[in-house]
Amino acid sequence: MDTDRRAYVRDTLYRSKIKISLDGDIWHDAWVFDISAGGLKFVTNIMFEIGVDLWFDLNIPEFLSKKQMKVQGTISRQEGNDEKGMFIYGVGFKNLSKEVRIGIDESVLFRERTRQKKKNYSD
Repeated sequence: MDTDRRAYVRDTLYRSKIKISLDGDIWHDAWVFDISAGGLKFVTNIMFEIGVDLWFDLNIPEFLSKKQMKVQGTISRQEGNDEKGMFIYGVGFKNLSKEVRIGIDESVLFRERTRQKKKNYSD
């Protein structure tokens, strides 16, 4: 797990439905709303303990070589729950290959550039 989660460009506007799993066999729905090559933040109705390892089935359309990819991460923090009983977690990725880390990073940068272009056109 990366100790400096700010070492990578973050996309705090990213929104995507993903699947999460403790064992890689039984999968549950979750929503990502912040992602970088170092980790992600997600929301689910399942309570987990800090330090738990999970599998994440990510769907990153900009990552051309693998649109779906399974990565592992460790829950590093719980940021509370909302009024609907949904739990918010921060996760640090672990054991990412260089290819996957670069792919996530490039995907985040691609979305940021796209948003910036749209903003510039609307100004």
